Amino acid sequence: MKGGKVLINKKRIVLMTKLALYDQKYGSRDRKDNEYFRHDYIYRKNMWTRLCASIGALIILAVYWMYQIFTLKQSFLEIDYKSAGTDAAVFILAVMTLYTIIGTIRETAQYAKGQRRLKNYMRMLYMLDRTREQKPEPESKYDTIAVNTKEESSLYYGADIAGKRNDNTVI
Repeated sequence: MKGGKVLINKKRIVLMTKLALYDQKYGSRDRKDNEYFRHDYIYRKNMWTRLCASIGALIILAVYWMYQIFTLKQSFLEIDYKSAGTDAAVFILAVMTLYTIIGTIRETAQYAKGQRRLKNYMRMLYMLDRTREQKPEPESKYDTIAVNTKEESSLYYGADIAGKRNDNTVI
């Protein structure tokens, strides 16, 4: 370290850029989803899927019954309410079951993707910490960039991410 200059490794810059892109694109969502166990996450997502599927099925049934009453001019007294109610319940349960299966498959894949991204993020953080411990020797004059240290720089914005990460919920 001569004259207040520090050499920054090109590999560190690439890692920090990838980490920043992850934080910007997926970071908050993946961290929020990681607060749940997989089963709880899928259950929470499927609860809304079941609710919306049953509301949609009720709307379809209401439109079908309106069509039968107003267009086909079927009398209220001629309708077999017991069989209509049974058919409606079977239809609603079938729709909810179908959407639960589809939702479970989809949300399991989403959760696994988020876990992989978060694991890759933690691996990159580890690699970034490891590059700080080593003293990189530039292979050529194009592999490094000289910058002022944070103590000497008036443009330091407090983006020091080298602290220990003990609050990691993934590992």
